[in-house]
Amino acid sequence: MNSEQQSTPGDFPKTLPWPARAGGAPHVPGGPTEIIGNLKALLENVAGNSGYDRSFTWPGADTPTELRKVLHLMGTCGLLVREGRPTRLRLTEAARHFLATSDELYLIGVLHANVRFIGEALAAVGEGATHVELNRVAVEQYGLGWGSLDQVRRRVYWLRAAGLVEFWSNGRIVLTERGRQFLPLLEPAKPEDLPHRRRIRVTDLELPEPPALLAAGLESLDQTALRERKIPTGYVAGGWRVEGISRLMNAAVPEIDREGFTDFCVEEFGVAESSAEQTLQTLRALGFLTQVGSDAFAVSDLGASCLASGEALDFIRLLHMKVALVGETLDTITDEVKSAGLVDLLACRYPGAQLTREETTRRVALLLETGLAERIGLVIRRTELGTALVRTLPLLNPSDDIDPAGEAVGDHPGPPQAAESVANVPNWRELLAAEIVRAATDSADYQRFERAVAGAFRALGLEAEAHGGSKKTDVVIDLWRSPTDRLRVAVEAKTDGEGLVTDQDVKFLRLGEHRARHGAQRTLLVGPRFDARVQREAAEGGVALLTAEQLADAVLRHGRTPLAPHEISGLVTVTDASGLEPAWQAAERRQDVLSQVLLALWRSGNDPADIEHNAGALGVRDIWRETKGALDTPLERQEIEEALEFMASPFVAAVAQHHGDHVITAPPALVAARLRALAAVIDAAGGPGTAAEGTVTDPPEPSPQPDPGPAPRERRAAAVAVAEGVDPRLVRKWAKNQGRVISERGRLSSGLIKDYWRAHEPRGE
Repeated sequence: MNSEQQSTPGDFPKTLPWPARAGGAPHVPGGPTEIIGNLKALLENVAGNSGYDRSFTWPGADTPTELRKVLHLMGTCGLLVREGRPTRLRLTEAARHFLATSDELYLIGVLHANVRFIGEALAAVGEGATHVELNRVAVEQYGLGWGSLDQVRRRVYWLRAAGLVEFWSNGRIVLTERGRQFLPLLEPAKPEDLPHRRRIRVTDLELPEPPALLAAGLESLDQTALRERKIPTGYVAGGWRVEGISRLMNAAVPEIDREGFTDFCVEEFGVAESSAEQTLQTLRALGFLTQVGSDAFAVSDLGASCLASGEALDFIRLLHMKVALVGETLDTITDEVKSAGLVDLLACRYPGAQLTREETTRRVALLLETGLAERIGLVIRRTELGTALVRTLPLLNPSDDIDPAGEAVGDHPGPPQAAESVANVPNWRELLAAEIVRAATDSADYQRFERAVAGAFRALGLEAEAHGGSKKTDVVIDLWRSPTDRLRVAVEAKTDGEGLVTDQDVKFLRLGEHRARHGAQRTLLVGPRFDARVQREAAEGGVALLTAEQLADAVLRHGRTPLAPHEISGLVTVTDASGLEPAWQAAERRQDVLSQVLLALWRSGNDPADIEHNAGALGVRDIWRETKGALDTPLERQEIEEALEFMASPFVAAVAQHHGDHVITAPPALVAARLRALAAVIDAAGGPGTAAEGTVTDPPEPSPQPDPGPAPRERRAAAVAVAEGVDPRLVRKWAKNQGRVISERGRLSSGLIKDYWRAHEPRGE
């Protein structure tokens, strides 16, 4: 369709509200001149074959790709719909219209209606903009939180493919005449109207009163009852959604037998019979259903009261009564919390609970669905409704211990006030991360930032020498990447009270001298933020830049998902630390795969139907089917096979072969214990590069802080016991290696902690 035949706004699908639009733009292989043709080929292929579990070959490609992977990269863009069981694909009305007309502008209208920052990107181009400038608009004005330019580049590709913008050789994206004519046909979202721009005002919001029975149950919750709530939520057909749970409960009114419940789950949610049985067990364990006959079940009195009220908040209240850390999760996301950091934050506040990433995600999904929380890019925050509700819930006191099986743990021996105060203090990685960010703007004490930076690199598993002093290199780090490859990096740490390092603060010629003096191959500049001139000169001189916030995030994330040395080297050798994101995502993916495969086998090994049918064994396809709804991206065959091979190794011995399938041979808790035992053996072995030298797991060197003056007893005790981030377990381990007698519990003496730090002081020049 030429420019004289442009679509009108009435032709486009209705633009979804901003929160409902997808965050990821569709990815189709090829350049701007090829992607629309490749997209047509995909849509035509689906129109002729609605099968889902098959392969597809892109035009010009040599090898086919699994269609599931193709659809994952397409995302939710308004062109394809998955439905039914087995899963089938269907073109949307918008996709059929596009195929019939080949209207490129209509395609952009469809993408704008379903994907964030399509029309908004076109509007942001203005008189010309770079990818970096567009990304800054997306992050700062639209709250998208992108750490790389990938998503911006995808959008620019589609705009270029439709002839709306051009990419000039100077790196700028410029509107074409066609783009100028087309822009008024779209209605870009206004940043000031978006959720992340609205201030949360805590008001006396009037909540619906809970039913009398539910209110009485909440009132009876004391700390003992809160500790005894179950941690695992269990499997529920249709996922952990209030709407799905209410449908399952309604099916049991007035009552239903086991076979009827199984048939209902299979027909309504398209799950296997074994999954239906798991759902029944979960709903019974949580108190939603109760057994009323030899093989008959009905909604419990509490469940019936929630159904009668019809209020989604009552389901959350009931779940809070039965499941650990539901209301506590809502309480934790006070302002804005990054999704990736919520697991660690909850573990810090409630160290006995140990929620997995999957369990945390289920709780957050319920809060998002019921409007108690909202997601802005990578950040989750509590809404006004959530603030009002959490004030009415009895909550577990932070640091109270919970046994993973759901049983309360007895009090630890030792002074009660010391034990409580220690548990109330964040772990040393969190303290170090906070110190890095704070010290970066403390211009009055630049050595404080140097110490924090050196400690950060030790926490990342690198050898770090803190030098400092006038005209000296601040920190030199050595990174062992392989037996034949070691990387030495000279690090300059720059503070600035305003939080921005300018070209007046950095002498790039001197940085080169420092690199040569220490025989380093690379130079790294660390600071709060860097202005455009510093970024330009660093790029020209081959100097890597790393902000304090990026370094702090790396410390936290490495504690949860450690990376290999060659992967960590990307943090100190590139100008964009977000380039490390794929490595972290891959490592986290492997953890998720292992967890999901293990849990699927465990469920099958405890499912009466599976045991009778196949002795609780599952094949690779069975595992894929059982886990496909647990993660955003279903498991690949190779991922499942790699996880099975690892768990079948003699070191883990958690999986065995059974007539070509796989059966679990140990409970997940025992598997975790074996892995922890292996880690302990490696830690205790000593030698270079192990925990014995403090290069990986030991806390970093503490930064001296000014005396805060008189403090409550719990703060003073915490300061002694934790010593600004020291891990008491490591102090005890070191003391035993020195032949010193020390108790397993209780408060550590300040003298012992000082001796520990003295033994771990870095050696200077």
